[in-house]
Amino acid sequence: MTQYTDAMVARLKASAPLNLEKAHALSAEWGNVTYRSVISKAKSLGIEYVKASAPARKRVGPSKADICSAIEQAMGLELPGLDKAPAATLGLILETVTNEA
Repeated sequence: MTQYTDAMVARLKASAPLNLEKAHALSAEWGNVTYRSVISKAKSLGIEYVKASAPARKRVGPSKADICSAIEQAMGLELPGLDKAPAATLGLILETVTNEA
């Protein structure tokens, strides 16, 4: 277990609010502690830690609404409830409908 000196604790408090980048920097500066230890110590001292939000997932390819519209257009029909089908199923239907045309 690493002993945090008064100077280290003061530096932690001065770095508030702490984030991952600051934790890495302090860890590298001190050399004898990991960034996880820095975060843990900050939390135990009641210093605010701002967790980075996860990046939003980006959808690759057309949306379900686009696929449903393409199926309806290819078949020349209005198909209520088609949007309730799983995207994978809709993709297969679209592929089949477009290959037959």
